[in-house]
Amino acid sequence: MANILLIDDANTIRKVCAHILTQAGHVVRTAASAEEGIRDIVESGAPDLIITDIDMPGMDGLELCNRIRKTGATVPIVVITSYSDKEMIQRAKTLGLAGWLLKPVTPEALIQKANSALGTA
Repeated sequence: MANILLIDDANTIRKVCAHILTQAGHVVRTAASAEEGIRDIVESGAPDLIITDIDMPGMDGLELCNRIRKTGATVPIVVITSYSDKEMIQRAKTLGLAGWLLKPVTPEALIQKANSALGTA
């Protein structure tokens, strides 16, 4: 069982992914924006895994990852996106992310990627 922070501005995706991960035995905290995710980390401590959407209003998921990495935090981060843009994938790779999922995400792929990032696959 891991403590996972799930960040996505889409309420439905947030709820469905949180439910899937909870059913898989994880404890899931959610945030509707990158800024809310940062507040959650400050207030509740670093999770075992962060799963974040890339395309969000305000601060995007890659900027969130960049800010987290600049603090020296090594928490694994998995990004979810509907884009398969090579430049964006390269940016994500330079941030040392633990994984990448393309939407639409299947429950099996989400659980597999989370467990892989946590080292429990």
